[in-house]
Amino acid sequence: MTFADVLDWCNQNRADVRGIYRNKAVAISHKDGKLPAVLPPIEEIFHWDVKMPELNHYVSGSDFERLVTGKLAIEGFKSTLRGRE
Repeated sequence: MTFADVLDWCNQNRADVRGIYRNKAVAISHKDGKLPAVLPPIEEIFHWDVKMPELNHYVSGSDFERLVTGKLAIEGFKSTLRGRE
């Protein structure tokens, strides 16, 4: 998964994400036309905060990669959350 993949996924899903790494964050939004100028290595992201119409939750780096690559659907991820209705 690359940051370009993340931006494409955000555009397709009307999502805003924030990658958290080493006391810093990088934000990518479906409203952005391009990626931020300065990006860390994607492997340094500990987790992602995902905000979209059907989900507002943090996601581990591995689960987020599965979402972006299509190996995990949003509904599949939501079914793993505690306290869901």
